[in-house]
Amino acid sequence: MTPVPLELPLRPSEAAELANLVFDQAERKPLNDELRTRLATRAKVLKLETIRPYFGSLERDPVHPSAYYLAVDGLGDSHQLLYMALSTAPTSSIFHKPLLIGRMRRDNGPEFVINASPFGPADCGNIELFSTKIETAFQPKPQGSRAEVVIPADCPGAFDLFRTIHKRTGKNLAAVSGDYHTGVWAAIRAGWRQGYAGVCNGPVVPLPYSRFVIDGSGLPDAAQMHEQIRQARAALKLPAQFEFEVKLPACDAAGLDESLEWLKNSGHPAQLAAPDRITGDLSDAGAIARKHQVTLSFPHDAVAIQDAAKATLGRISVRVRNVEEAEFVAGELV
Repeated sequence: MTPVPLELPLRPSEAAELANLVFDQAERKPLNDELRTRLATRAKVLKLETIRPYFGSLERDPVHPSAYYLAVDGLGDSHQLLYMALSTAPTSSIFHKPLLIGRMRRDNGPEFVINASPFGPADCGNIELFSTKIETAFQPKPQGSRAEVVIPADCPGAFDLFRTIHKRTGKNLAAVSGDYHTGVWAAIRAGWRQGYAGVCNGPVVPLPYSRFVIDGSGLPDAAQMHEQIRQARAALKLPAQFEFEVKLPACDAAGLDESLEWLKNSGHPAQLAAPDRITGDLSDAGAIARKHQVTLSFPHDAVAIQDAAKATLGRISVRVRNVEEAEFVAGELV
């Protein structure tokens, strides 16, 4: 365990209040979204000054049921992952060298210990541990045939918007692009467990993104890149399934058909196609995409969203730059 520094990233007394709330409400109960929402509501009366908890992230330790993890913001814009455990539970075996925040005793209850580990978007190792050892639902997944809105991973509020849309319509439009660990970190803090696409726009790196966007202006080069990704993921024992989005020059329906047919016959079929623009009839291009079971991908300002959704029968991916654009596109789609 890391020695206690002169200045802690949060007040131990406030961390103790937070831990007491979690133990009071969560012990021997199913840990679900309803309970997390109840905790968030009750935490408002605690008057926390140095801690901002993200109750959507709350998870039990996979081995010790009386030990909990919770993502928080602390002093000086620091980001921490708290480990709150009864003293009878050992220190987390997942996160090494945590910082001791304090050892306290509950009112008429057992002693408990609180530790903290760095948990910001740049703490890639800890983010990876959380998403692989504690809750795998936070890892990105292939989009499949659902409609989606792709927001940069570092846009604040992206998953809050996806949750609002999901609650209102029942539709999951979630996808994020950019830095892998930033996207997973944002999903953890927001408590987004419904699944989302994680899109790598390049350069290609051997991380467990669910999709890689590859320049298809030279189709043989795109196929070769696709094979390199396959081999790299296999060597690292990453999930074999991922999506291949091919960027194409401006083309009409016939050109789209020719490109997608070539990729399929070469053994590297695309799951998404992103033409620079569609020339000719959009409905014809939509029919070709459906023929190949491909999702068409557009920048939000390249097409009339409702027309594109109609032409693709709702199998569409729309790329936006910020949450405001995402909110507009979502309104057009749903």
